[in-house]
Amino acid sequence: MKEMFTIYDDNGKEIGTSSREEAHRLGLWHEVVHCWMYCRIGGRVWIYFQQRAHTKKDFPDFYDLTSTGHVDAGESHQEAVIREVREEVGVDMDPKRLTYLGSVKEEIREGDFFDREIGHVYLYQLDIPFFAPGEEVDRIIAVSLEEYEKKELGSASYIQGCTLDGESVMIRQDEWCRHDGEYERLVKAVLDGMI
Repeated sequence: MKEMFTIYDDNGKEIGTSSREEAHRLGLWHEVVHCWMYCRIGGRVWIYFQQRAHTKKDFPDFYDLTSTGHVDAGESHQEAVIREVREEVGVDMDPKRLTYLGSVKEEIREGDFFDREIGHVYLYQLDIPFFAPGEEVDRIIAVSLEEYEKKELGSASYIQGCTLDGESVMIRQDEWCRHDGEYERLVKAVLDGMI
């Protein structure tokens, strides 16, 4: 069954529906969700990221937010984020603990791929960092808030994270999916309040 998305004009007005393939070929505006998950452990804030599976069509092996995904036609973005998080990283979220931070617009052009997304950004605090990644995710890594800001706010060419088993991981700047300005504009102030 084809994935169908609600399509929007440049002003954010709903104008119809389209298949995923057509939306990405023609650069039609559609909605996605971004979920940032974090946990406070030992006086530090840790942010969790996924490494996309090697089999993914778009950006295989890249590191990305804890969970990202499309909003299906007829689905609210809150319903979509709860579904995507469950499918991708195996976390059943309590909707009362889910914080909506706002939206961003992103455009990516690479060859025949023309993606124009309205991203609805969410933040979710975990009590215990437990994940059960699905087939679209290779692994989950943790990065301290201080280390992550070296990438987002500084000019670090790589940062250090760790697997959930405690193995150190060095991630180069060019190994990340881009979400330019999202952290600084929507996420940073909330996480700073956690320190």
